[in-house]
Amino acid sequence: MDTTKEIGTEQDAKRAVAMEIALKVGLLEKCEEHGCVYDAMNDFALEDAFRYADTLMAQSDPSVAVFVGSRKRMHHAIENIRTGMPNCCPDCFYAKQNG
Repeated sequence: MDTTKEIGTEQDAKRAVAMEIALKVGLLEKCEEHGCVYDAMNDFALEDAFRYADTLMAQSDPSVAVFVGSRKRMHHAIENIRTGMPNCCPDCFYAKQNG
């Protein structure tokens, strides 16, 4: 495996962990009907996400092992998880517009 692919895989893994944490605390939401993940627009949940992630790391939870003990990198991934995400399910939005 070349280095570029390894870096991409590692970044994908970090993003996946950040997304799971964000979904767990309500920073992101998932549409039950369409499965789309979107920004819940809940800025208060960001601190909850950091605290939850820190707890996982303090417990040496294997789900956060990809961050190799770096809270800073983990927080950065969580903080940026909403970048480029819609603030509602696009499928629901378009259905309402065309309904």
